[in-house]
Amino acid sequence: MNACVQSVCPNPMMPEALAAPVAIVPPQKAESAPFWSWLARVWSECAVPREAKALPVVHVHVESFYAAAEQAENPRMRGKAVLVIGGGVVASASAEAAARGAVAGMTIREAQKACPNAILVPGDYARYAECATRVREILETYAPAEEMIACGSFYLDFSDSTLPCSAFEAKLRRMQAEILGQTGLNAAIGAGTSRMVAALAAREHRPCGLRVVMRGDESTFLGAQPIEKMRGVGRKHIAALKESGLTTIGDLQRIPKGALVAAFGAGTGMRLWNQARGREAGDWIQGRLEEGLQASAI
Repeated sequence: MNACVQSVCPNPMMPEALAAPVAIVPPQKAESAPFWSWLARVWSECAVPREAKALPVVHVHVESFYAAAEQAENPRMRGKAVLVIGGGVVASASAEAAARGAVAGMTIREAQKACPNAILVPGDYARYAECATRVREILETYAPAEEMIACGSFYLDFSDSTLPCSAFEAKLRRMQAEILGQTGLNAAIGAGTSRMVAALAAREHRPCGLRVVMRGDESTFLGAQPIEKMRGVGRKHIAALKESGLTTIGDLQRIPKGALVAAFGAGTGMRLWNQARGREAGDWIQGRLEEGLQASAI
């Protein structure tokens, strides 16, 4: 994991200047620097070194939840290929079954052909819901707000947390251990500044890893991800991007904002541009500040 201490270097100042009060005066005339450039400059000049804080979004993901719940409840199934069956198809396949080519959505015949020795279990969805509730109750003791988007997939809101990064990571590891100890389920955990970053971080280190993507590292982290991993982007838009030769999110990051808006319209174009950088709705002020920093550097 990257270092949790961010070093911010203030502008060189004379010792006597450090002791004197600093008067911050915004631009008064229209011909002076734009307000956002002034604000970005003041922000950078007044920054002080401090340890990085907790990331606002945490994603907790239990891979193949139904099959994992069966293995947790029945020790004889652990380490073996398990297929949970529902409606004549595979509803969930354990990691061992998936490694042999049997995956969710296959017919029973297809799955048995790919993995002849798999244990077939009829789905007990009421029991899986109870298991998901137990996981949720554990998570609620760690975060003030959380959302379950599917059985075994949760988002936690740490935006009000003031924990330093080191304590934040330790807290996530305790949460992970408590889930395993109380339910027998392995959970992968990802943390970042947006839901997409947190979710991809968790899935990159499944079934039981932990990845914290620090502020400022979103573009680098996302760069190598396949373009299909983007959230909230329709299949036709993904297909159009791939037809243009873009295969990774990093490829998309190199496309100018104006070109995306011209090709997909203002709404979709801006969403693609922002998500390629790990941003979600509400991150516009960060973009304004970055634009101000760029303008002040010219």
